[in-house]
Amino acid sequence: MENYPELLRSRLNDPAYEYRRDSFLEFLKAPVRTYKESPTVKDYVEVADSELERMIYAEPVNGSFDPQPDDTAQIVMSNDVLTRSSIPEKSGMVITDMATAIREHRALVEEYVYTNLGRDRTEHVVNAAWRNGLFIYIPDRTDISLRVHQISDSRESYSKKSVIICGKDSSVKITDIHTSQGNGNGIHGQNIYCHVGENSTMQYSYLQDKESTATDLTYIREFMDKYARFRLFHVNHGSSRVIFTDESVQMGESSDFRVYGVNFSSGTQKMDIRDSSFQVGTASSSDIQVRGVVTGKSSTIHRGNIDLEEVARNSTGFYDSRILLLSKDGYANSKPGLMIKNANTRSKHASSISDVDEDQVFYLRSRGIGEAQAKRMITAGFVESLIERGGDPEMISKVNEYAEGLGVDAFLGTD
Repeated sequence: MENYPELLRSRLNDPAYEYRRDSFLEFLKAPVRTYKESPTVKDYVEVADSELERMIYAEPVNGSFDPQPDDTAQIVMSNDVLTRSSIPEKSGMVITDMATAIREHRALVEEYVYTNLGRDRTEHVVNAAWRNGLFIYIPDRTDISLRVHQISDSRESYSKKSVIICGKDSSVKITDIHTSQGNGNGIHGQNIYCHVGENSTMQYSYLQDKESTATDLTYIREFMDKYARFRLFHVNHGSSRVIFTDESVQMGESSDFRVYGVNFSSGTQKMDIRDSSFQVGTASSSDIQVRGVVTGKSSTIHRGNIDLEEVARNSTGFYDSRILLLSKDGYANSKPGLMIKNANTRSKHASSISDVDEDQVFYLRSRGIGEAQAKRMITAGFVESLIERGGDPEMISKVNEYAEGLGVDAFLGTD
């Protein structure tokens, strides 16, 4: 990546130049871990610097790309082109792409974009190299629901940056579906930063179902003001390798952060699902619940840190991970952690890795239901119970489809 500064000065020399430069410097300063993460593997999901370089340079691919968007989507983004339809007019609202935002909405960009360089090494690369993304600004005292479909070419490597801003006393629901088309091994990196204003509520539903040949690297961060409430529902189903990172930054007092996540890994997929809270505000709360289903020769690891800083008194933080391991050749791991820096808090974590409960299977089989179907029903209930809390029919339907679509072999031990 030694030639990246030249690329920055040529192809990416736009109003965000200094932000990109500073992000790349943070990447260069970030240490590279040399030791093994476990006795058996160096990384649960391996992404080499040579692959990050492909993501940075984003060389175009040959061949046509004809995206097929969801009919219900109000915002569609494909090939860096944003189209919108059926969006209610709200005074002061901005919905555009990032390239346009940095040219036309300078004050908002300087306040909400240029101030955050990220915390992860790969995240810094995305912040340095993004070509485009989604920019949404919801003004104070506004209620709105939006449906987004972002479509990518699996053959193409790229990085995107999206920023969603919710003003004071507002209520926002966003469903964001990420899919891909084509058969290619592109490296897809994206950062999604959500800013939740004072006394506002944001529900963000994220679903990733890309082609099984692509690699997906997603970093979501929530910056929460006082009395802010954020609900994240995330589902990961596609891509050959997935690193999904979500972390709250709860600076505001009495902010409330809740996460409900589900992932399915099958075949030879590898998924690294990371959900954490970073709590500075007093009387803040976080509740993170994630569920995973592992079949075939795939692997899933869940990680979660509850970080309660010294000033975050009267705060609570909970993390709960549960994984169904349905194949003798599959792999599952869970690494929860608590970093508690004051005594006036309540926190706990829990994790479990197990097969389907045989007592539940026996009960359903006694009602004439076959073994594979019984296990499929139990698995569906195991994951749907979290996503149902969001009340989004499309998300619920997709999770049920993924659970019902698990092959008979996954439940009969012959995977």
